[in-house]
Amino acid sequence: MMAKILKEKKIFPDIILSSTAVRAIEYAKILAEKFDYKKKNIDSSKELYLADEDEMLKFVKKINDKNKNAFLVGHNPGITDFANSLCNHDLDNIPTSGVFGTEFDVNSWNDVEYGKGKFMIFEYPRKYY
Repeated sequence: MMAKILKEKKIFPDIILSSTAVRAIEYAKILAEKFDYKKKNIDSSKELYLADEDEMLKFVKKINDKNKNAFLVGHNPGITDFANSLCNHDLDNIPTSGVFGTEFDVNSWNDVEYGKGKFMIFEYPRKYY
C-alpha cells in the first residue's frame, strides 16, 4: 500500500537502506519488489539497528551523491526523532510501515542538516482504514 502511494506521488528509490533487524529487512524487501529494485542491492547496516537521530544523520551523510532518493528503513524512537529534526516537524510517531519524506536543497548528502529539510509526505496504513 505504501509503495503504491509513493508511486502515485512519483517517489522512487535510488537506494534502499535498512537496519539489519528481521522486520526492517522484510519491509525493505517488499519495497524493493514493488519498485523493481534488486533485493541484493539493499544496503543493510547494523548501524541503523536502534540508531538514534544523530547516528542516522551520520549514516545519511555517507550516502553516495549519485543517489537522489534514499529510502531509509529504521526503528522507533530514532526514526521519528530523526524525521522531526530534519524538517522541524512535530510527529508523535511514525508507525510500522509508515512513510515520512523530506526534501533537501543541497548538492551532497554530506550537506544534510537538521532543520534544513522541507516536509513532503507522511503516510501510514492505518490512515486508510
